Amino acid sequence: MLTPRTPLLRLLSTALGVASALALTGGCEATFYEDWSAIPSAKEAKVAPVRYSHAIRFMPESARLEGLERDRLDEFLARMHAGPTDTVLVVGAGGGPLASRRLETVSAYLAHLAMRSRTAGEGVEATVPDAVSVVVERYTVTLPACPDWSDRPGRTWNNTVSRDWGCATATNLGLMLVNPGDLVTGRTPGPMDGEFSVLAIQRYRAGETRILAPEDVGTIESQQKTSSGGGQ
Repeated sequence: MLTPRTPLLRLLSTALGVASALALTGGCEATFYEDWSAIPSAKEAKVAPVRYSHAIRFMPESARLEGLERDRLDEFLARMHAGPTDTVLVVGAGGGPLASRRLETVSAYLAHLAMRSRTAGEGVEATVPDAVSVVVERYTVTLPACPDWSDRPGRTWNNTVSRDWGCATATNLGLMLVNPGDLVTGRTPGPMDGEFSVLAIQRYRAGETRILAPEDVGTIESQQKTSSGGGQ
């Protein structure tokens, strides 16, 4: 049975419901608010150039590489683990015919060691006067600081990734690099055999690709069992 007071009760009930919803919404905003300026930076392996220099001394008015200096140079290169991915620079102090002959002597000895070198240009100077410096230039990799537990995992109210996002990928990439300089400048690709590539695509489109041989499958399975500690 409706009474004159029924509309008033309905109005009060609706008002209380709206007020409760507003209070609940306001409380949620206060509870789950997160600063959007605290978005974590991407994890990546950082590359920086470094140089290691070794001075080779010569006798006055001589361009001969003495035995002691040759041994010191060998020790330096061995300690640096100088290899084909390094840039080896030969830097002379001063000018004139004598300085040029000394540069040629050191360059020839490096070539004898099967090491590619070049005369340094601007920006690289010899460390000792009246000497020739051999500079090994390379890149080093700094891995990201992982893991990063500076915040609580699984709670990103601003819908951003966690601080550990990409840590494993960046670390693995930095550890696998043979030449860290590849992250700075890519290598120039070698010559391409166009005919070989075109024929491979044609065979693929025609369904004429070579089927995997059973012995290859057996080799793969045995390797998987060995790596996982499976049965013989």
